[in-house]
Amino acid sequence: MQLFDALKAMRELSERKKPFAFSFMSYSRDRQNSHGIVEVHHARLKPRAKAAKYENADLIEEYVDLDTGESKRFYQCTLMFFNGSKIALT
Repeated sequence: MQLFDALKAMRELSERKKPFAFSFMSYSRDRQNSHGIVEVHHARLKPRAKAAKYENADLIEEYVDLDTGESKRFYQCTLMFFNGSKIALT
């Protein structure tokens, strides 16, 4: 599955209030480190952040982990799997 097809599907499911699963490689730009792969079993994307909210907002997706209720975010390019399908970055 292509990255932007997966992101589009994630947005569509989120609009319909349907949860989905995904995994991504964690990355902190401020700390310049990763804590490995993050697996989220039930999530929904939040509405897109305005560019003024934080740097690189157009490259970041915010989501709610429905199992924990926590709001988090990930860089689009770190997405690895969406509902069991591997993401191709090319």
